[in-house]
Amino acid sequence: MKKKTVRIVCALLLAALIPISLITADLLLPDYYGESYYAALSPMVRRLDSAPGNRLIVLGNSDVAFGLDGALLEEMLAEKGLPYTVCPFGLYGAVGMSAMLSLSQGALKKGDVVVLVCEPVSDALSAYFGASAFWKCAESSRWLIPRVGEKQRSALWGNYLSFLQEKMAIASSGEAPRPSGVYAKAAFDERCDLTYPRPGNALPLGYDTSSPVDLREARVSADFAAQIKAYCEEAKKAGAKVCVSFSPVNALAVLDSSPEAVKAFFDEINRAFPCPVISDPNRYILDSGWFYDTNFHLNTAGARLRTCLLAEELLPYLGCYSPVAYERPAMPPSAAALPQEGEDDGSFLFAATPDGRGWLICGVSEAGQKKESLSVPAFHEGLPVAGFADGALKNAGSMAELRLPASIEDLPDGVFRDCASLRRVVFSHREAPCRVHPDTFQGTENLRVFVPDTDYVLYRDGVGCEANPWAEHLDRVFRYSLQNN
Repeated sequence: MKKKTVRIVCALLLAALIPISLITADLLLPDYYGESYYAALSPMVRRLDSAPGNRLIVLGNSDVAFGLDGALLEEMLAEKGLPYTVCPFGLYGAVGMSAMLSLSQGALKKGDVVVLVCEPVSDALSAYFGASAFWKCAESSRWLIPRVGEKQRSALWGNYLSFLQEKMAIASSGEAPRPSGVYAKAAFDERCDLTYPRPGNALPLGYDTSSPVDLREARVSADFAAQIKAYCEEAKKAGAKVCVSFSPVNALAVLDSSPEAVKAFFDEINRAFPCPVISDPNRYILDSGWFYDTNFHLNTAGARLRTCLLAEELLPYLGCYSPVAYERPAMPPSAAALPQEGEDDGSFLFAATPDGRGWLICGVSEAGQKKESLSVPAFHEGLPVAGFADGALKNAGSMAELRLPASIEDLPDGVFRDCASLRRVVFSHREAPCRVHPDTFQGTENLRVFVPDTDYVLYRDGVGCEANPWAEHLDRVFRYSLQNN
């Protein structure tokens, strides 16, 4: 009996010490994300809380950050006698639009107008809450945590240990995240407008081939529809109004832009959202030249165009029926930095991408089947090599090493399943890692992935506005020196 009592006391003490040790570790570790893109969330919330007068809150995901010129919209409304303070309130799809609703709901007041911006993707139309991403947003701003809903707070506490483990891994590596360029807090101005220059479309094929958009398949989840309904009810009590618009989407990525497909998406939104829809989705299916680095992120000129389109739709909703005069910006030329490495030595067979803008590897030639080390060329007949067709490597049973150029955008699930001898894949990607999926490395237990040592943190931390797809594959990732490779 005495031994059992001692064991119980020890267990209780241990249970108490573990949270204390976690909190101690949290206090001792430095903040790693204070200058990152994540850290731009707290200024958005503070601006919403402190903005004077009537506020126009444009709420969504990263398409808001990359697709709205708040200063321009404010100016266009003021010229029509509508003095609104524009508050951009969208940052990161990995956090989720649900979190943005929770963060703003308690701040609504009389005279506010909220524009809910809908992406035609089911994940963006769900009550998804990214606890891991939100911890990074709140690392230096813990006051954000009580602002989210009860279920979201529960998810945060459930993810707390993982968040600390991630920070401890960063501390032990000695390499902190390196926020730079557009994906940094410094990319935003004091108005929370994303002002970092985005000169043109940086995608080699003009769109992200791994993220097609199917308007017919976009669905609003029941729990998200319920949250939207509750949000609209609370807005009405506060004296605020809510309406719906649409995110820009790259026309090249849309599988079907027929009137029937667009209507199906419009009807889905109109059915699920108990507030007026002020926009036509057709107006937001834009030419690829207006986009930047994803199928939803606009370049600087594209953001200006989208802002003008939104102003045209907002004015009649706000009671002003005079036309808007604006100069349509010129579409910028491509800003894609095409890779030059990798000669075409005849080891692979190619098939054109569906849009004819590049090539997919569809097989291995007889000469390639005899080689143990293969290098994918960056170009074939003057166009970039962007990825692999299904079963492309089924005859590469002798291949032990594969080198990939930065033109390869995506490695699909099971791409290496027939490569029994493959032990080493070497990536040349620098500014952004190649996209991978949960089963990309299926059937390759002994495979190691080698990435440039100067860019390892991009694989560890991710880049851009999506969850890091490399997170579950980091045990395979090793570094190599660019000087010695």
